Amino acid sequence: MPQLEAPLAKRVAGNRIRYEADFDALKRTVKKSNLFLLCNPHNPVGRLYSPEELKNMAEICLENNVLIVSDEIHSEVLLDGNKFNPIACLGAEVASRTITLISASKAFNVPRLFCAFAIIPNAELRKSYTETVFKMGIHVSSPGLVAARAAYSGRCDAWLKALRKYLTGNRDFLVDYIETHLPQMRITILEATYLAWLDCSDFHLEPSPCEFLLKNARVALGEGGKFGKESGQFVRLNFGNSRRILKQGLDRINQALHPR
Repeated sequence: MPQLEAPLAKRVAGNRIRYEADFDALKRTVKKSNLFLLCNPHNPVGRLYSPEELKNMAEICLENNVLIVSDEIHSEVLLDGNKFNPIACLGAEVASRTITLISASKAFNVPRLFCAFAIIPNAELRKSYTETVFKMGIHVSSPGLVAARAAYSGRCDAWLKALRKYLTGNRDFLVDYIETHLPQMRITILEATYLAWLDCSDFHLEPSPCEFLLKNARVALGEGGKFGKESGQFVRLNFGNSRRILKQGLDRINQALHPR
């Protein structure tokens, strides 16, 4: 079955962008599929879906007998003190039709240790999943399992709280910098994750914003075009670093876009 997309609804106000679930698009797409892949918090736009939005998504999937696979790998990287809502927590019926994917790799910066988890309450579905994973030879690494156990033990909670506060400050610094120095660039106000979603369309950068800024600003960004044809002029900026490095990168971008 071909991969189908249910685009988000995009709202633009000044140089700020907000994305919302487009339930009409989801309904049309779900009718042609048997699996709904949800990304919550959303990557790349940084949205945290509300319980009401998740309920609408779940109801659409249940009505069409569609399995939900919820990628929640960024669920610990919360900004502004936000609370995360897993779709499987909406009730037993939704949980029985949901596979939840999580990992310590993003929040605790251990992606190369290769350890992730699938939470599957439905015993029959879990059995089928386990058999498929075994046939594919997929496994977790021992160092990854040790790291995940430490991350979820509670001993890292104070560190994670401090990380969230620092990332929120970095997000605010980034937004203020762009609104002050790069008002032609549009940005989402992320509710979670550490990957800013920036629209460079008004600068008309060739051959692409990433290539232009790598060459002229010596800043490596993520290609927005990987997330859809309409995102070719978008880039992802990782602000999960020190504020000094973040400012240095932004200053280089500003100088490249406004050469003296």
